Amino acid sequence: MIYRRIRDAIIMFVLAMCVFAIILSQIYLNVHGGENTQDAVLYTYKESLSFTGVFVRDETVIYSDYMGDGVMHYEVSDGSRLSKNSNVAIIYDSYTQIYNRYRISRLNEELENLRSANDPGVTDYAQPEFINNQINENYKNLLLNLTEGNLDIVYDQSLDLLKLMNIYNVATNVENGFDTRISRLEDEIGNLTSALKEPEATVSSASTGYFTSHVDGYESKLTTDGIDSMTADDIREIIKKPINTSASDKRAIGKVFKDYSWKMVGVIDVANRYFVHENLQFSIDSSEQTHTVSVDSITPTGNGNEAIIVISCNELDSELASTRTADVELTFVEATGIRAPRSAIRFVNGNKGVYVMVGEQLEFKKLDVIYEGDDYVLSKNTSDSEYLNLYDRIVIDPISQQSKT
Repeated sequence: MIYRRIRDAIIMFVLAMCVFAIILSQIYLNVHGGENTQDAVLYTYKESLSFTGVFVRDETVIYSDYMGDGVMHYEVSDGSRLSKNSNVAIIYDSYTQIYNRYRISRLNEELENLRSANDPGVTDYAQPEFINNQINENYKNLLLNLTEGNLDIVYDQSLDLLKLMNIYNVATNVENGFDTRISRLEDEIGNLTSALKEPEATVSSASTGYFTSHVDGYESKLTTDGIDSMTADDIREIIKKPINTSASDKRAIGKVFKDYSWKMVGVIDVANRYFVHENLQFSIDSSEQTHTVSVDSITPTGNGNEAIIVISCNELDSELASTRTADVELTFVEATGIRAPRSAIRFVNGNKGVYVMVGEQLEFKKLDVIYEGDDYVLSKNTSDSEYLNLYDRIVIDPISQQSKT
C-alpha cells in the first residue's frame, strides 16, 4: 500500500514538472521570441480615389395628362426596358382597386399550385422519396437566398416548395385532395373580379429605353453633349441641391434613357492625368455593386490641383438609374492576401519565402506573391502547407531566432 502511494506520488510529481516545463517554455518563447515574430494575418491593400459625382444621362421625361384624384400604380420597375407605347403606369380611383388586382394575382398562383397537386396524372405517378429529396433541396436553396438577401427570387422559390409539399402530401395520403380549398379560392377570385373597375387613365412611353420613376428636374439641363461646358461651380451646385424644384413638373411620373450608358462628372483634388482612359472599378456608398468604368478626361480648373473628372460606363442597375448624385470610389488596385514583412523574406533553393515557428522549430514556407508594398508583400491565401498559411508565426530574423532556440 505504501509502495503504491509512493509510486503515485512520483508519477504525479513528474507530470506536474512536465506541465510546468511546457508553461515555462511557452512563456520564454513569448517573452524572448515575440519581438522577433509576427502573426500571418489577412490584409487588403486598396489604392482608390473618392469624390462626390453627378450622373449625366440623355433622358426623356414621361408625363401624365391625368389631373384627377386617382391613385397611380407603376406597371414596370426601375431599370426595366420599355418599348414604344408600352404601359408605364395605370391610374385607378382608389388603393382598393390596386390591392384587389394584387390579391387576385396571388390567389391565382395558389389556385394553380393546388390544381397541379390535385391532378391524378401528377400525384399517382409521383415517387415520394424523389419528391422528398426535391423538397429538401429547394428548402436549402430558399434558406440560402434568404441569408444572402436575394429576396427577389425567394417568393417564386416558396411557391415551388409549396407545390412540391402539396404533391408529396397527396401522394403519401396525408391529404385526400384540395377540392374544398380550390372551390373557396375560385369563389374569392370571382367576388374580387366582380368588384373591379376600369382604370381612370393609362400612361404610356413615347419612346423605347430604360425606365426609372425618379424625376429630379435636371433631365433637360444635364445632357452628355453639355458636359464639356460644365464648371466646377455647376457641379458643386447640383451636389448641394440634387432636386431642382424650380424645374419640377407635377405631371412628370418618370423618365426613360435610350440605353445603359451613362457618364459622371465630379470635382477632384488630383490634377495628375495618369489614369485617363484607364478602366477602373466603380462603386457608390449606397450599394455593394461594383461596375467597370472608363476615365474619359481629367481637366484642371486652374485652381491649384483642382480638376474636373469625367467617367463613362455601359452598365446600369436600379440604384444607379434612380440616383443623380452619389459619393463614389474609383479603385485602381485592390489585393487581399496574407501579409508578410519584407524583412522576413528569405530564398531557399530558389524559392521565395519566410521561416515560421512550428512549436520550437523553424520551418520554411514559400510565398505566392500577389502584391508587393514598400515594407511588406501579400501572399495568396491558400491551405497548401508548403506555402505561408493564415496565422502562421512568421520569424523576422531566423538566424537570431535559431540561436535563441
